[in-house]
Amino acid sequence: MLQLDGVIVGAGILGMLTGIEISKSFSDLDLAILEKEKFVGEHSSSRNSGVLHAGLYYPFNSFKRRFCIEGNNLWYELGEKHKIDVKKCGKYLIAINEDEIYFLEKVFNQAKKNNVKNISWVNASDIKELKKIINVKKAFFSGETGVIDLGQVIKFTEDLVFKRNIPLLKEHEVLNIRKNNKKIIVETKDEVIETKFLVNACGLDSIKIRKRIGLKDLEEYFVKGYYLKYSGKIECPSLIYPIPDQKLKGLGIHTSFDSDGSIRFGPNAFEVNKIDYEIRDDDIKNKMIEVISKIYKNIDEKKLQLDYSGIRSKIKHEGQYYDDFWIKGPRELGIPGYFELCGIDSPGFTASPAISRFIASKIKDECLNF
Repeated sequence: MLQLDGVIVGAGILGMLTGIEISKSFSDLDLAILEKEKFVGEHSSSRNSGVLHAGLYYPFNSFKRRFCIEGNNLWYELGEKHKIDVKKCGKYLIAINEDEIYFLEKVFNQAKKNNVKNISWVNASDIKELKKIINVKKAFFSGETGVIDLGQVIKFTEDLVFKRNIPLLKEHEVLNIRKNNKKIIVETKDEVIETKFLVNACGLDSIKIRKRIGLKDLEEYFVKGYYLKYSGKIECPSLIYPIPDQKLKGLGIHTSFDSDGSIRFGPNAFEVNKIDYEIRDDDIKNKMIEVISKIYKNIDEKKLQLDYSGIRSKIKHEGQYYDDFWIKGPRELGIPGYFELCGIDSPGFTASPAISRFIASKIKDECLNF
């Protein structure tokens, strides 16, 4: 049996950052990161918009608001320090008709309450300029929103794990977890590991993992979205977002940029029963174009092509939709040494550096005595 101080399950960006932060806090710990896939960041980490959100939408006392704002600042610092392509391009949040203005003002007021920096209403002159490319009645601008190169981020986090000498065990799917006095036993196909603490950072598989340790009060549901790549041009250097879905299933079909400057639209949002990234329904493109055409003027439909899909990990708690990040430790769960990060959907990528720091401090507070 392999004896370790700590195990992180899941080698997405959040899992790897968590391992890095724990290692920085406790340099003498024996850690390992387990990943079931052949490569790191295969799921949510590489299948999102790469947008650094500013924290506009979320309730003031939520983890989402707190860690989104902290994470946004940290990514800009990390991008500059480690030469990751990151651009603070800002975004316009728009109402395209009178009916949407109420909801736009509601988001703006929440953003002000959240103490989001650098937001302002767009003046009449700038609205006139925006009307050359989109249908818009009213808009506000979020100056702290940006985009970052996801491929570079994944490579940076994996390289840093390697530099900190943290074993990264790929193709090590966790098959069983059991408690043994004050230790946790983790079984994979090739290893049996005894550890003082375990962090469940499994994203889409996080509920499956917690069920293996006997926790059954959460259930997952998956929201899938497609992205369209646009080979044309839109004369706007900032992102453009519609009013979000009122249940925050998604933030609406919006623009985002690749590191080469090419434009994407997406994602749409619909519930699915399983993790499957295949794009099957050709009518999806037509439905997305219909939505896009309500906002954007002079879009050449022939230059829109289906690009890729992603799936968000959302959760229900005791049958009710749970809209915040679920971050718990031994004190809340009653399981010595067990920490979990569930429901880390949008803005989970933006929030990931801040969440990783928080969970490292939580481990120090609730588990380790140094």
